[in-house]
Amino acid sequence: MESTMTASTNGSSWQIEPSNAIAGIILTVLFFYVFFRHFMFVLMIMDLVVGWLRKFRWFPKEGKRTKAFIHWVIAWALLVGYMIGAGAAGWLDFVPQ
Repeated sequence: MESTMTASTNGSSWQIEPSNAIAGIILTVLFFYVFFRHFMFVLMIMDLVVGWLRKFRWFPKEGKRTKAFIHWVIAWALLVGYMIGAGAAGWLDFVPQ
């Protein structure tokens, strides 16, 4: 299984290569956390269109939307903070392609 990620921004593409297994596992877990929180954030916005989702227990109810948004922001901050810290520590290599 390949443990590299590819991203692009401003017309430049980058390959993120963890230098060890632990750094790769942490990066993967944080990516999935951001993915899950982003999914919940999108569902929260879609609530305006699909109100029937409110009946499900896992969906943020009224009064809980601020908490869901804060968790989404925390998920992004953790991922970005980890990538900056791990890059500075030499755990991840950002390789321009």
